Amino acid sequence: MKKIVYFLIMVSVLAISSCSEDFLTEKPVDDIFAENLLVNYSGFQNMQNAMFALVRDEYDRGDRFYGGTSFGSIPFAKHVLFSAGADNSWGNNRHTSFRHISFPKNITDMEDVEPFQALFEWLYKVINTTNMIITRAENQDIDWQGGSADEDLQNKNTVIANARLVRAWAYRHLTYSFGAVPLSTEEITGSNYRTDWERTPVAEIRTLMEQDLLFAIAELPMRTENNTVPSEAVARHYLGELYLAMGRPEDAKTVLQPLVEGTEYSLMTERFGKNASNPGHSFIDLFRSPLYSDGNMEVLWAFPNTEPENAATGYSPNTFMRNMWRNYYSSLSDISKLSHPDYPGQTIKLFWSLNAGKGAGRLAISLGAFNLYKFKDQDAIDVRYDTNSFVWHLYFLNTDNQVYEVLKSGASLINLKPNSAMSNDTDPTIKQYNWPSTKKWDYVNPIFEQADADNAYNDMVYLRLAETYLLYSEALFKLGQGGELWLNKIRERALAVPIDASEMSIEMILDERSRELITEEHRRHTLIRLSQENGGDERLASNIFKTRVRTYNEVSGREVRGMWDDETPVLLPIPQAFINANSGRVIQQNPGY
Repeated sequence: MKKIVYFLIMVSVLAISSCSEDFLTEKPVDDIFAENLLVNYSGFQNMQNAMFALVRDEYDRGDRFYGGTSFGSIPFAKHVLFSAGADNSWGNNRHTSFRHISFPKNITDMEDVEPFQALFEWLYKVINTTNMIITRAENQDIDWQGGSADEDLQNKNTVIANARLVRAWAYRHLTYSFGAVPLSTEEITGSNYRTDWERTPVAEIRTLMEQDLLFAIAELPMRTENNTVPSEAVARHYLGELYLAMGRPEDAKTVLQPLVEGTEYSLMTERFGKNASNPGHSFIDLFRSPLYSDGNMEVLWAFPNTEPENAATGYSPNTFMRNMWRNYYSSLSDISKLSHPDYPGQTIKLFWSLNAGKGAGRLAISLGAFNLYKFKDQDAIDVRYDTNSFVWHLYFLNTDNQVYEVLKSGASLINLKPNSAMSNDTDPTIKQYNWPSTKKWDYVNPIFEQADADNAYNDMVYLRLAETYLLYSEALFKLGQGGELWLNKIRERALAVPIDASEMSIEMILDERSRELITEEHRRHTLIRLSQENGGDERLASNIFKTRVRTYNEVSGREVRGMWDDETPVLLPIPQAFINANSGRVIQQNPGY
């Protein structure tokens, strides 16, 4: 039962070694230990890379414990627990470990404990890694390899700034997900092992986050050499959001202004990158070419990946975002009965290779979210709703090896007609597999035999300037200074008509966030932040989280499913294993569990 305490004290060198090995086992001195590695700038850079690899795990499978085993046969990205089941998405495929996404009241079922425990454990592993870097960077005998005292100090502060930014990033996830959590700011080793952790108030944690992000802003460049490591821009974005959460819109405006009004970043409005010669537009180019080296001036932070055969070690990070959000189209009867004489026994592989990679239909965008694109009758114009941004058609090869659209009675297989399962309150299994899905995460494995694999290896967008514009718009609106200009910059890129000042509201900002950031945004975080404004209780049925779920989520928002009452929790439960193992102090569970 002390497993969750162990992750708080786990020696963070495990970030670059096998998680399945006992960290107390004696190993040869030439193994990579923190004591051997963190002696110079190169060693700190290696540990920093391991820290960033842990961060990228947000898009990887969430059903694997660090030091444990998988808890389910169905993989899901950790990002799901931050983004799905709010107002603009529901769970399309039943799995006991995350069925609350479609049936929020089920979140109190203890069968749901494992994904929350895995999430909790992962984020504290990140935090202990950052604390190790921050603490050990202060050792006096480190060779910072700078060539001068000033360069040494710059290298040292850059390492610390990256670690402090990531620590704030981890506490952002923890506080929006669980509320008050233990605050750890020191490297946990065997000599300072604790079983008396307490839940630190969110306000106190946010004070540390503010300090960490201010340090990162002071020490990091606005643009790093590449956007696969965070920068001052990333720190400003998160600090602006933090100030909004703290009820300080003037400070949010101040910290965001140099980013949104500067010249280092801009919305991409012209075709660019490796997708530029294909049908599409600049909006979808963002996701096909997310790196600075591709010419992308909008993405603040990207997650790099590569296929195992291209990685020096034969292993590389992968992502399950496409698997989560692309529908399971091969299960449609009209698809499953297809065949091609040149591909015996490989029909499904051929289908997925022609349709941007395999999806598993774990999650679906709500009908209410699709309807938001119809604002001012713009769905026929808004590029974020077109065939380059959403799956509206499915394709196969005829016997002449020509691509054709698979039709049923002369119509596309894809539509927005709800099925009866979406309103069935006794069974959370929906399997609405003819539903459109986003193309943001498309990826076709270059090896045909792996065309039906669940995972993907494409470089991924993580944070974009468009979201910063929406935070800035919110800050200005709360200050009575409009904000529609910055929202309209996003709408202009989408070719949608602008709004005027009289139409500005928090609801309008949330609508535009959904239209622009669907499946990218940590949607639950956003709605929880706004629900908790001015001391608000996120559980109240009158708050913005639950009212929007009722309004826009035709599955999760059904009356019996929990979003119509004050009892259904919105925050996740503190893992019971941690509560039990913390024998030196009683840890109170979140209300409603």
